[in-house]
Amino acid sequence: MQKSGFKRVEHLSDTGIEFYGNKLEKLFENAAMGMFSIIIDIDSVIRRDKIKVNIITSHDNLEDLLVLWLEKIIYHFETASMVFAVFKVSSVKRSGQGYKLEAEIIGENFDSDRHEIKTGIKAPTYHQLEVKNNGQKWWGRVIFDI
Repeated sequence: MQKSGFKRVEHLSDTGIEFYGNKLEKLFENAAMGMFSIIIDIDSVIRRDKIKVNIITSHDNLEDLLVLWLEKIIYHFETASMVFAVFKVSSVKRSGQGYKLEAEIIGENFDSDRHEIKTGIKAPTYHQLEVKNNGQKWWGRVIFDI
């Protein structure tokens, strides 16, 4: 699977993605898009319902923020039976000793007649988790427990 902004990477018994962005916000958007593309065919999702997401972490690293972001999306998928196709991260900023992320995720309620779960993802893991910047572009990797 290769889409703009991310690519799938295989891992022994799990799966993961590498993702890219010229801005930190785009990096987080592409991470979410990559994760959800593993779960479902995003093209089958109607973009009708919006959920605002605000995450604040007290940890001084972007990896923790990334895990919380992806976990929040999985939480809405699991608890509200929603599937998503759009991930708009409006800001990722320093907040005290940590970071704050503000975003909106857009999708609809799961419809078994139109949506097929390709691969269930339990959670993002810290195994091989990375978020880096080379001065011009952001890069990240996350492995998912499936």
